Amino acid sequence: MSQKRKALFRLRSNFLLPCLFASLVMTSCASELSTRGSQVYMVSAVQIQRVESECQFLGSVTGSSFLWGRCCLSYVGWRDIAYYNALNELLDKAAEMGATHVFVNLGTGEDLRGDAYCCAYCQGPDGRPDVAYCQRPDGRPDMGYCVDLQGNRVGEAWCEGAEGRDQTECEKNGGKWIPAIDKKKCKKEGYLWLPKAENPRDCRAKGGIWVPVARDQAACEDKGGIWIINTDVVQPLPEEKDK
Repeated sequence: MSQKRKALFRLRSNFLLPCLFASLVMTSCASELSTRGSQVYMVSAVQIQRVESECQFLGSVTGSSFLWGRCCLSYVGWRDIAYYNALNELLDKAAEMGATHVFVNLGTGEDLRGDAYCCAYCQGPDGRPDVAYCQRPDGRPDMGYCVDLQGNRVGEAWCEGAEGRDQTECEKNGGKWIPAIDKKKCKKEGYLWLPKAENPRDCRAKGGIWVPVARDQAACEDKGGIWIINTDVVQPLPEEKDK
């Protein structure tokens, strides 16, 4: 081997061997996506308009990955590792905020920025979307009811022939549920109708506790509901499918 070739070989070795070693180190340092981060849906530029209109915006999130040995990028693909490390961090931060969907809108590869959204709702035990309500001192949801001129409650719902706090429990125990007097009948009988508490202030005035809408899975399950993620927001709208 000529002296010129030997010198060129040493030059290439001095350049590539450190880069190869750095590549192995960097690959071993690639981060893994957390369990909660893996449950966050990625939103594309085509889908973001529907997500913005139907979901709750939670805030901006960022992800970064420190990249060294840039001279080797073209040889060992470190840029991909840096990107996925940054993306993993961004998704994990979004999940920590309670996000179900995230749109990555800015980034250079190792530094990413995105918007986090919550596209989910709580389905109550009755199968309907969860709503805020006033809980009476006896633990029941506050409802509008009828009172006589002395303020005594009349025409309250009750279970005939069995024990039961509500219609489901009453009928399960073999009883017959007698519904409460409605607003129309109450006024027809010459009584006064007291509407249910619609806000925290009115609820406190009745001695009740205001129970807000469940905004996360834990709160939903505490209310006996089921947390449902809206996956339809990343599906094309009917009119878009026809195009």
